[in-house]
Amino acid sequence: MIALPTPIRPTVAEVDLRQLAANLRCVRQAIGSRVGMLAVIKADAYGHGAIAVARLVEGLGVWGLGVATVEEGVQLREAGVRTRVLVMGASFGRDHAEVIGRELIPMVGDPGDVEAFAVAARAAGRTRFGVHVKVDTGMSRLGVGEGRFDAFLRRCAEHPSIRVDGLATHFACAEEQDLSATAAQLATFVRCLERARAMGADPQTIHAANTAAALRLPAARFDLVRIGLGLYGALPSAHVPDPGVRPALSWTTRINALRDLPAGTPVSYGATFVTTRPSRIATLPVGYADGYARRLSNRAEVLLPGAAGGPRRVPVVGRVCMDLCMIDVTEVEGVAVGDAAVLLGGKGKLSVAPEQLAAWGETISYEVLTSISKRVPRAYPGLADAELRQATGQAHPAVVALR
Repeated sequence: MIALPTPIRPTVAEVDLRQLAANLRCVRQAIGSRVGMLAVIKADAYGHGAIAVARLVEGLGVWGLGVATVEEGVQLREAGVRTRVLVMGASFGRDHAEVIGRELIPMVGDPGDVEAFAVAARAAGRTRFGVHVKVDTGMSRLGVGEGRFDAFLRRCAEHPSIRVDGLATHFACAEEQDLSATAAQLATFVRCLERARAMGADPQTIHAANTAAALRLPAARFDLVRIGLGLYGALPSAHVPDPGVRPALSWTTRINALRDLPAGTPVSYGATFVTTRPSRIATLPVGYADGYARRLSNRAEVLLPGAAGGPRRVPVVGRVCMDLCMIDVTEVEGVAVGDAAVLLGGKGKLSVAPEQLAAWGETISYEVLTSISKRVPRAYPGLADAELRQATGQAHPAVVALR
């Protein structure tokens, strides 16, 4: 195997860890100092690199980290992350003993999982093992419903090795303009919390709010809020107040081919774009296998930061391919192979925000960020090699190329 010191493809996602830390401080200021913060780093920290983000926020006073799967929790533990890790996905398979052995905190809503954790705890010699109980207050996805809540807590109490440390729910509509559905969910959750305390469970860590609810509904903050999208500098919707967060990730590439085409020339698969004038078409080495979605075909815009006369927006033309896409640079003077192109990022008005890319692709910013594939290197500019290895667990060749 040949070890390449730098990446050959210029397509890279740069993660500004300083901005990510600034986002955390912005949210902290908005919610107050008395509320704990769980940094949600599932899906490889929304595409930003779970290990790097975990090591960053671990030193910034967060209550813990939120992941979706046991595997994500194990990855953190193997990287040396020691802070609390809450497994929120409730898919434990036969890995209940692994959860206990790795000191992960499970979110449960199924009696079978409670019994399996009790068995695994006894086998591991654990007299008490803490779980968080998920209450389904209207998401209809995971957790125990209000009608079965009392019975569920009684099942938990049957196992001396199980301790209900936390109680949680998840809001389905906290980012929507109308908050009535969220208010109804919150009321249901409060009823369940009161019943839990009346039954003697007395969970000490109560949490319900995601980024949207944390910023919009002070009554939903309780002991802990779960900050995901806001940590990475995006907002769930225009109805969520901006505490001052900014995107921490920028996605760039470079032009690798130019074509001068006459009017009437089709571009890319299906000939969905045909030139209507003599045109200059540039090819970029990025496509849907990298996470630049096919839905962006003939809809998105790319920023050319080094264009003559200042940064310019240019349209994506033709269908986005697996590994490539094309942009129309006819009206930009002096374009050359090797020029930088910004897919996501930039500054001020001349930027492509996650929300904008999501609108072009008829999706949400969550999907935009988490879809950037593993074959796109993550770079952490500003970190020396030793710092980089500490942050990510490996020397990232893209950083060497960018410095």
